[in-house]
Amino acid sequence: MKRPRLVALGVLLACAGAACAESVRPGDFTWRAPLQAPAGAALVRAELPAQALLHGQTDDLRDLRVFNAAGEAVPFALLAPPAPGAASPRARTATAAALPLYAAVDQARPAQGSTEVRIADGAGRRSVWVRMDGSDLPGAPRLDSVLIDTRAQQQALGAIEIHGTLPANAPVQLRVASSADLAQWTTLPVRGRLYRFEGDGAPSNMTLEFERPVVLEGRFLRLDWSGQAGVAVTGATGLLAHAAATPARVGAPLPAARAAGAGALEIATAFATPLAGLALETPVANSLWPVRVLVRNEASLPWRQVGNTVVYRLANGGADATNPALALPGVSARWLRLESTNGADLAQARLQASAEFHPVRLVFVASGRGPFELATGRAAAPAAALPLATITGTLGTRKLDELPLAAVGTPVIQVARPAAWAALWPGGDPPGQATVLWTVLVAGVLVLAAVAWSLLRQMKPPPERSP
Repeated sequence: MKRPRLVALGVLLACAGAACAESVRPGDFTWRAPLQAPAGAALVRAELPAQALLHGQTDDLRDLRVFNAAGEAVPFALLAPPAPGAASPRARTATAAALPLYAAVDQARPAQGSTEVRIADGAGRRSVWVRMDGSDLPGAPRLDSVLIDTRAQQQALGAIEIHGTLPANAPVQLRVASSADLAQWTTLPVRGRLYRFEGDGAPSNMTLEFERPVVLEGRFLRLDWSGQAGVAVTGATGLLAHAAATPARVGAPLPAARAAGAGALEIATAFATPLAGLALETPVANSLWPVRVLVRNEASLPWRQVGNTVVYRLANGGADATNPALALPGVSARWLRLESTNGADLAQARLQASAEFHPVRLVFVASGRGPFELATGRAAAPAAALPLATITGTLGTRKLDELPLAAVGTPVIQVARPAAWAALWPGGDPPGQATVLWTVLVAGVLVLAAVAWSLLRQMKPPPERSP
C-alpha cells in the first residue's frame, strides 16, 4: 500500500515542478545590453536594435525585459507592439487606359486630333504623338512608351499596378516620369522590376513601388521600356499611399545558408520574432534567380510557402541594379527554405540573406538604481509588458516622443544551454517545453490511473474457499 502512494506522490511533485514558473533573472536571457538613461528621468524610451530581435524566442515579444542594477524587472510598455498577420489591402484607384505614343513619319506632323509630346532620349529632345482617345495613328511607328492620364487623381499614390503582358522569364525595367505640360518631365524613382516566370509557384510581379508617395493631380504619367521586346502595357491602377508614413524596417544578417539539394538552401534562424521582410542578395554579376520562400517553426512540421521573388544583380550603367527585399506578413520562422523555381543550382548564387523587422520601441519606468539593462531571448518567459495606456495616463500634457531616449550599449550574448533532458532526445532536436510539460502531465495521469487500479485490486475481497 505504501509503495503505490509514494510513486503517486513523486509523479505529482514532478508535474507541479514542471508547471511552476521560475523567477526570471537577467542571466536567463541570451541577449542583454546596457541602457544609458538620462540622470533623474522617470520615464525613458528605448529602441530595440535588430540584433536584439534576432534573439527573440517568442512571436509576441513576451521574453522582453528591462532590469535595474539590482536585477529587478522594471515596468515597461511597448510603444508599437508587433502585429503579425497579413497587411490590410491597399485602397486602389480606377484603372486608367494606357495611351500609345507614336513617332512622326518623316518628321511630318500626324493627322488632326493628335497631341504633341516632347521627350528626351539618346538623340536629344524630339516630338512624339498621342491620341487622347487611345486610337491608332495609321502609318506611324509605335514606341515602347505609353501615356497615362492621371490629372484627376487627387490622392497621393504609393505604387502603381501595371496591366498588360510581359515576356516570360525575364525582368522588365520600366522608367516612370510625370509632366503637367507634356514637355517638361520629372523622373519618379521606383523600386523593383516587373517579371513573370513560368512554372508552378513561379514568382511574378506587376507592381512598381514609388520611393516616396507622389501626387499626380493635374499631371500625366509616362512609362518607358525601350530596348525590351515582348512588353505591352494596356493600363495602370494606382495604389494609394498609407495615411501615415510606415517606419523603416530594421535588418540584420542571417546565418549562412546550407545546401539542401541542388535547387534549395536552408537557414536556421534560431529566433521567433515575426519577420516583416527578407532581403536576399547575390554577389554574382549579371545573374538572375527565381526563388520561392518557405518557413517552418518545428523540424517535424511541413514547409509552408510565404512568398516568392527574383534575386538578381544586373549591370545598369555605373551601378548594378538589384532586387528589393521581399515583404513578409509578420511570419515567425525558425527555419527558412529557399527553392529555385526553375531547377537552377542555388549554391552557385552564393545568396546572402538578412532578416527585416518592424521597429520595436518601448518606454520603461526608471525605478531603482541604474544602470538599466535590456534583455531578450528566453522561450519560457511569461508576458510582462503593461498596456501602453497604463503609462501614458501618467504623462499629463507631455507626449511620448518628448520622453528622453536611452542609448543602447554593447550587448552581451550568451549561448542558450539546453535542458539536461534534451541531450537524451534522439537526433539532437528535442521538442519544445510545452510538449515536454504535456508529456509529463499525461504520464502522471497514466501513473495515477495505474495506482488507482492497483488499489482497487487490493481492496477487492478474496474469493471464498469451499469447505
